[in-house]
Amino acid sequence: MTRHTAHVNADAPLLRGLCLVVKSHRPDHDQHQQSTPGTVTKFPRRPDAGVLSKSIPLFFIGRNRNGLWIAREAEGRTGGVFLLKRSALRFAQENSAPVGCATMFIADPIDLDTEDHGNPLVRWIDAALSSVNRLIPAYPPPIPIGQKKNRKGDWR
Repeated sequence: MTRHTAHVNADAPLLRGLCLVVKSHRPDHDQHQQSTPGTVTKFPRRPDAGVLSKSIPLFFIGRNRNGLWIAREAEGRTGGVFLLKRSALRFAQENSAPVGCATMFIADPIDLDTEDHGNPLVRWIDAALSSVNRLIPAYPPPIPIGQKKNRKGDWR
C-alpha cells in the first residue's frame, strides 16, 4: 500500500528550524558562578557535519553584558544587537531565508564582533547601559578581611 502526500509544496524548505543550547563543558566552570565583569565568552566552533550539515546556516544567539540580545552568523558575516529575544531570532530567520537556519543559544555573556546590522536605537541603549554600568560599583561590595558588621550594619 502506498500513500500519496497531499499538499506538499516542493518550493518550501523542509527544515523550519533547529535549536542547539550550549552549556560550558569546562570542568572548572561552576553553573551558578557568574563570569567576572568585563569578560566575554568566545563564540563556540560550529558543530561538525555529523551533527549539523554545512549547508545549514547557523546563528549564535545570546545576551551581552548589558542584557541585550545578540544574533551573529557563525562565520561572522552578519550580526546585530537587539532589545528582544524574538527580534534576534527574526533577524536570524530573515538573514537565512528562504532556506531557514539553526540557532545555538549561548549561556554566557557574548559580544558582537562584527558590524552591527540590528536596530540603531538599541546601539544607543547599549552604549548608555555600558556607561552607567561603569559608574555603578559592584554589588555586594567585597567584605574587608577580618571585619564583621555590628547590629547597626556598620563595619567594626
